[in-house]
Amino acid sequence: MNPRTVALLVLGWMMAAFTFPGSSHAATPGAPAGAPARRERHASFAPPAPRAAEVLSAAALARMRAEGRSVLWVHFTDKGIPDAAAFEREIRAAGERVDTKTRARRARETGGAFVPDFYDLPVRSQYVDAVRATGVRVRHVSKWLNAMTVVADEAQARRIAALPYVRVVHPARPSRKVEPVGIGPAQEGVAPEADSEQGSAPAPGTDGTGLTRAVRDLPGPEPAFAALPKPISYGNSLTALTGINVPAAHDSGWSGASVVLAMFDSGFDKNHNTTSLLVKIGERDFVFHDNNTSDEPGQDAPGHWQHGTGCWSVAGGYWSSNLVGPAFNSRFVLAKTEYNPTETPVEEDNWVAAAEWADSLGTDVISSSLAYKDFDGTANDYDYSDLDGYTTVVAQGAIMAARRGIVVATATGNSGGAAGSLWSPSDADSILGVGSVNNVNIISGFSGRGPTADGRIKPDVVAQGEAVWWAIAGSASQVGQANGTSLATPLVAGGAALVREAHPEWSAAQVRSALLSTADKAATPDNNFGYGRINVAAAIYNSSLGAPVAPRPFNLLVPINNGIVDHGPTIFRWRRTTDPQGGALSYRVTLRSIAPQPCCLFTFTTSDTFFSYTGYLGPNRTYEWTVTAIDPQNNERESRDFFRFTTNPTTSVPVPEPPPGVPQVVLRQNRPNPVRSFTQVDFELAGTQGWMPVSLRIYDAAGRLVRTLLQDFVEPIPTQCSVTWDGNDDRGRRASSGIYYYRLEVGEAVESRRLVLLR
Repeated sequence: MNPRTVALLVLGWMMAAFTFPGSSHAATPGAPAGAPARRERHASFAPPAPRAAEVLSAAALARMRAEGRSVLWVHFTDKGIPDAAAFEREIRAAGERVDTKTRARRARETGGAFVPDFYDLPVRSQYVDAVRATGVRVRHVSKWLNAMTVVADEAQARRIAALPYVRVVHPARPSRKVEPVGIGPAQEGVAPEADSEQGSAPAPGTDGTGLTRAVRDLPGPEPAFAALPKPISYGNSLTALTGINVPAAHDSGWSGASVVLAMFDSGFDKNHNTTSLLVKIGERDFVFHDNNTSDEPGQDAPGHWQHGTGCWSVAGGYWSSNLVGPAFNSRFVLAKTEYNPTETPVEEDNWVAAAEWADSLGTDVISSSLAYKDFDGTANDYDYSDLDGYTTVVAQGAIMAARRGIVVATATGNSGGAAGSLWSPSDADSILGVGSVNNVNIISGFSGRGPTADGRIKPDVVAQGEAVWWAIAGSASQVGQANGTSLATPLVAGGAALVREAHPEWSAAQVRSALLSTADKAATPDNNFGYGRINVAAAIYNSSLGAPVAPRPFNLLVPINNGIVDHGPTIFRWRRTTDPQGGALSYRVTLRSIAPQPCCLFTFTTSDTFFSYTGYLGPNRTYEWTVTAIDPQNNERESRDFFRFTTNPTTSVPVPEPPPGVPQVVLRQNRPNPVRSFTQVDFELAGTQGWMPVSLRIYDAAGRLVRTLLQDFVEPIPTQCSVTWDGNDDRGRRASSGIYYYRLEVGEAVESRRLVLLR
């Protein structure tokens, strides 16, 4: 069974159940308003996929008989959900586990609200346990592919294939990473000179305020860091950055702030002068399954982290007068996916596992200077006909990441010269496959070329990949030169981070379209240059999308994140930002109760960077607040942070008297209705400013109380509130199907509506 047949078997049922990212060219210059050509719709329940005629593929048997124990993909027929009602419940529950930043990115990608889908559902734990019980070693489990990888012998593989919910078992494919074509000698960096206007660079390991900019454990709110200033000098990086017009973007204030940029590679030196100042919000080693992406003596080959460290420094390094990357103020996610001593099938599944993990952290851009292909002629390897954008596992993973709103930049490989010399996943259709040029924009002889097997133009874009300066791992102060599409890729990824920062409202497809449509060969693309060398400033300001630029990113200050407020008035402060068009800004502050009951939303607008809130904040409550900057054209930029604080049990602000008169109450119809698992009830209060006790209860058709959602919950007027009901009564028991009523009482005002519960 060849790779393409396996891919079609695996994807066929998915495509029947919901829209899978296929092989159409999703975002090319000239598409209407830069919108994606297709949008993922909500998954619908589908019966299990049929098992393959050959569940244990001949290729898997051949591999195991040659190797004894091999890395295998095990794909399942379904996710173990019996019916449509259970499917809806599981989809909703999976959606509630999605990170806030990821939800916002996904909503932006579809142009509407976040909608959970099949890919958010985990692989059924019973399936994973049954496969593990055969004695195999489990490597990774992929909810995107509804599959897992294991290390198994033939007897174990046959037991796995006999499980009724296993669709197909086939081998993971051999791979090679993109090694640099050449590496120059290392040399010592120079000490940055002080600048009379900006001052000297911050001390290594700090952000200039004494805060260590180190990796933090996730989940949880990240601390606020002062942005690194525009460097005194670009040093050795000047030529490569000028070639893609990054200095002009930096002059406009863009540096990747508020963007999460993931690096997939062989490991990372976090103590080099170019990387020690960068904000690292997460790291994971997908080779040794721990949270250390640095050199691990006894496990890693000497120098294994050079490639990853160097590429990271090219994307976002910050060592003034030496090395500077485009996106030095991004939040970085570090994934170690490569094992240097051998080139085995392990990296394919590591890449997909890393992409799923990066997605869960709210990643906006992936930089992957890795590519996979092997032309040694064995039956188990990919060949050119498989580079059609969906056959290889890494291409499937890359397309999925792109469809979920992540801009993916990946190298085309260094086997160039001939047509069709690209490597995967650069063949995927919705990503940025990156080729290499020299400093005067002549195509590099080694740069991988298109077309793809199905005839699409590749690479998509190019950047300098010859004589690019990068950090030398293991020595804090050494830098050097290297050649390869590995070096061009982080330049493009860093540039994409600046575009995404400037246009937070754009989808991944629109960011890609802006970069392609403003590249220097956009009018005459070909399979050497693609659409040409990118122009970051032009993509921000002059693309065919024609969108104005939102206000620049900014941070919240006080109340500090996870702090305690024990007296009033409550002072809210945030950093001032500016409008790139020079307009006056206003700020909309949003305050929301999230515990013990997520409920009401209160907003106020000011032109200052502080607000004194004299209103009532109930004791023992947790509130979340954020600020949105708004320019004269109503373009909005939300603050980088969502801060939370808790009120003291004995707050000094007394419970106020209700205002006179009856408030204006608008009670909305619950949604969804009918209810199967969860529903949301929205209401609005208006009228005389003040505070009112609010109660919301659920009753059955006979008038019996079923659930109290709010009781004398004092809220400000005006306000907008959302309350959810999980379909359970006050004792936690599931309510039965039927007609119910929800009743809202606000002072003397009473409103009620009907809902239907279906089980």
